[in-house]
Amino acid sequence: MARPTLPRRSVWYPLVDDRRPEFGRHLTAHAAARCIRGARRMPATAVDAVHVYATTDRDGTPLHIGYVHYTPGYYTDVTDVIDVFEIPTHDLTDL
Repeated sequence: MARPTLPRRSVWYPLVDDRRPEFGRHLTAHAAARCIRGARRMPATAVDAVHVYATTDRDGTPLHIGYVHYTPGYYTDVTDVIDVFEIPTHDLTDL
């Protein structure tokens, strides 16, 4: 029997010192794209890397993964901060 497919929503996973929440935080594709664009505009002293990858999820649904890595020392009392965004491709093409 085929599984029913529900439309995916964009999800944000903040990783702080290799700890991440059990569940990601839902947000709109506009908000995820705005966060990634904002990270690209930040100076090199704040953000090490910003990457966007096109891939598919386990069910074969097209998906974009946004990756933002902040430099050590940008946030206080932590050494490693990464933001990971999962954005369904159909949401990006609907913008």
